[in-house]
Amino acid sequence: MILDREMKTTELIRACAESGHAAPWEAFVLQYQRPISLSVLRTLRRWGISAPDIVEDLVQETYLKLCHDRCRKLLRFATDHPHAVSGYIKTVATNVAHDYIKSQRTQKRGNGEVGQFSGHLEPEAGRDSSGGAESIRAAILMREIDECLVECTEGTAQARDRLIFWLHYQQGMTATAIAAIPAIGLTTKGVESAIFRLTRQVRLRMTSKTGPPGSRSGSTAKGFGRAESY
Repeated sequence: MILDREMKTTELIRACAESGHAAPWEAFVLQYQRPISLSVLRTLRRWGISAPDIVEDLVQETYLKLCHDRCRKLLRFATDHPHAVSGYIKTVATNVAHDYIKSQRTQKRGNGEVGQFSGHLEPEAGRDSSGGAESIRAAILMREIDECLVECTEGTAQARDRLIFWLHYQQGMTATAIAAIPAIGLTTKGVESAIFRLTRQVRLRMTSKTGPPGSRSGSTAKGFGRAESY
């Protein structure tokens, strides 16, 4: 019975990674929303933080990390260690909360407590065989795009907007599929508007950083082409 449940979890994650349909993501969120939220909340409470908006932002950030690169790390881990998926996801959520606390304490500076977090690591999904020049260029581009996203978003909606952007461009999900995820909290029109706005703002920032169109292939690289909704 346990083995059957583990197999279903792995197949669910594979469906999330390989399809742009809303149903797998709805099932994934339904299954892991509570453990992710509790992991984030428990970590924050150790440091006297329990603001619901911060918890929600970090839950969204956890989903962003889990779905990064079409859930590559999560799917690899689930395939190799199907019995430990829940623990992996909770660890990722805990680490996201740790990163937040670390950044907050770094800003305050000088109290000597930041070093307590230096040993935390995201669980390894396995050896990464992709280390070529193309892979490195793609990673740099994704980082630059995400930096632009941070620059053009703010407040409590920042984590949600980044999640929408990457679900669309990395996961290939349509606006309708994204809107069907309860944690997003937007209609299809709202998601379409967010994708259009974020795409335009990121393109403007990328162009200002890299020069006129055509001077660099980054802005048209795979994963950042025209949104299918438009």
